[in-house]
Amino acid sequence: VLPKGKGKTDYLPCKATGVSSSDYIHWYQIKDGEAPTRLLYISKGGDVSRDSDQANDFTVDKSRLYDLKLSNAQDKHSAVYFCAYWDSSH
Repeated sequence: VLPKGKGKTDYLPCKATGVSSSDYIHWYQIKDGEAPTRLLYISKGGDVSRDSDQANDFTVDKSRLYDLKLSNAQDKHSAVYFCAYWDSSH
């Protein structure tokens, strides 16, 4: 995903199904030539735990629970983003 433009707001969607109350959605960022970095993770209840300073640039809207909202996009946000989760019951 590349931000739409400087100062714009972007939503990065995550389509997750079958997420139980004990599972977390994890968001990762990959910049060219770098290893993936986890930005944050989200509980089914909407609690957010951030792993990096850059994660503070993103918010989670409870109406779009697992999507990331990026306000005021900047060049530094140009990256590939992906969400993932593992089923804790298996």
